[in-house]
Amino acid sequence: MIAWSMQVVNKQKEDYKKRKKQEWNKEKLEMKEKLKTLSDWKNDLQKEINAIIREIDKGHGCIATGSHSGQQHAGHYFSVGANSTLRFHLENIWLQSIHSNSWKGGDTIRYQEGIIALYGKGYLDYLNSLQSIKPLQLSKSDIEEKIPIARGILKWLKLQNRKFTNEERLSLRIEFNKKLQIYG
Repeated sequence: MIAWSMQVVNKQKEDYKKRKKQEWNKEKLEMKEKLKTLSDWKNDLQKEINAIIREIDKGHGCIATGSHSGQQHAGHYFSVGANSTLRFHLENIWLQSIHSNSWKGGDTIRYQEGIIALYGKGYLDYLNSLQSIKPLQLSKSDIEEKIPIARGILKWLKLQNRKFTNEERLSLRIEFNKKLQIYG
């Protein structure tokens, strides 16, 4: 009888510790969310946007080299450092190998050649015109609202589980830019 009651007490202690740990983890997560800066929120949205690009371009090679090998990034035509306004613009971001994106500094000339090969010089001219978009003034709450939308897009893309044609890749970018409502 005593052994059984000790087991019950020990089980209750374990359950109490487990419950307290779960409560603390939840509280800690809530505190972390409250302490996030605008930059943290932008980085969170950027991760979702990059995942969307990798899903849209899944099965295709690097925009600059055509390579399918190695780690694939969501490479910006206009880098975030050069033009932070375009950091979330889906037409400014294409699948790019780590080699082109990181080691070759974006591999701009071959990036342009890749865009021309897929969509023509007129589309490259359009991409270059994106630089004239007025700077974004997104607040934390603006960005916070966009994250669930981006996650919904990503979930839909993953359910498709297929390689999109080049025409679909472009139309999906345009459609999802409208859905995110970042660029009007």
